[in-house]
Amino acid sequence: MQFATRGDRQNPAILFFHAMGVAGASSEPVARHLQQNYYCILPTSSVYCAGQKYSSKADELRQIEDFLHGQRIDRLALVVASSIGADLAAASLAQTRLPMVRREKS
Repeated sequence: MQFATRGDRQNPAILFFHAMGVAGASSEPVARHLQQNYYCILPTSSVYCAGQKYSSKADELRQIEDFLHGQRIDRLALVVASSIGADLAAASLAQTRLPMVRREKS
């Protein structure tokens, strides 16, 4: 798995999950608009990374969680997913120990 990021790591984090047939870079246009206020994380599944071998959904989730912990991210502001990425996102949200940020209306 490969990870690209945009924005300042001190900002709230948004995790993107890409669709089948594309890489994490497919979310770049949206991430560019959000990078001023958010830390955008765009992983690319191992199946689309040269020289890497896809092992399992559980392994992909482990790699994402390891990356988030390594970046000292302890919560997510938003998760964005499409197509097959939504399956991985749902599994991630169900299994992760990271809370989602809840903002109260003012």
